[in-house]
Amino acid sequence: MAMKWLLLILGCLVSLQASATLNDGIKAFKKKKYDLAIAEFKPLASIGNADARYYLGLMQKEGLGMPKDPGRAMGWFKKAATQGNLDARYQLGMMYLQGDGVSIDSKQAINDLESAASKGHEQAALELGIVYWQGNLVEQDYAQAIQWFEQAATQGNSIAQFRVASAYYQGEGVTQDFAKAANFYQQAANAGHAEAQYFLANMYFTGQQFPQDFAEALTWFDKSAHQGNMKAQYMVGYIFYNGFGQEKDPAKAFEWFLKAAEQGYDEAQLIVGYMYFAGEGVQKNAALAESWLEKSTSQGNQKAQKTLADIQRVKKK
Repeated sequence: MAMKWLLLILGCLVSLQASATLNDGIKAFKKKKYDLAIAEFKPLASIGNADARYYLGLMQKEGLGMPKDPGRAMGWFKKAATQGNLDARYQLGMMYLQGDGVSIDSKQAINDLESAASKGHEQAALELGIVYWQGNLVEQDYAQAIQWFEQAATQGNSIAQFRVASAYYQGEGVTQDFAKAANFYQQAANAGHAEAQYFLANMYFTGQQFPQDFAEALTWFDKSAHQGNMKAQYMVGYIFYNGFGQEKDPAKAFEWFLKAAEQGYDEAQLIVGYMYFAGEGVQKNAALAESWLEKSTSQGNQKAQKTLADIQRVKKK
């Protein structure tokens, strides 16, 4: 009886030591101390630790602290996946999907991704949704795509939440439902998804599904704009230019229009050109006015083309 207790205690100590070593390896990996991480992972991998094998596969795949070798990476992933490591199973699916170190095999990719996703792997569910939605490697199946997107969405994946919201908003693959669209846009926006913030803001701005609320619209446009969304930047400018929900502020409007114009948004380039010409919110500058209008015109914006023609006609008089 004493021997059994001794063996049990020794087993627990070994398990605790292995866990500590694995955690040390993961910490080193996250700090990009790859040599130290390898030193921690290799002994564990040699005695069958699935997580250590996964991390060695990841490092081999990306060339982190060791030569990049997708073939050897796949070997590590297969060992870890066989032991039930879902991250490793996901990596195998992606390698087969992308032809990374192996010939593209859509059937095997789907099998691996579904194996991981069905056990709750969020990223695998998202990728399956994309694969079925695009229909490039498998037969397009919107119903399957939405099923996987919704699984990832319920797990908090903001990309999946945005994809589900867009599907319900447009009525693609599902019955159009603005209430569900708004709900998923809200979830993704709360998680910081810039496009979701833009679409949610639009719903507040237009009063679609929500009571029209310019202040709330501006809040979400502003969040999206600060992440670099050029259409949101334009809309922040538009709100300040027209004074929706607050005093008009042409200078602030110009600042935001210019940000969007510099990213190539033709509507913003049009209004920046006009504001330079009129000296509205910015010092009047005919040369810059024409320059921005020409940029917008080159993208096929007919309003910019007409404005530019009007300016040039005035100059000739």
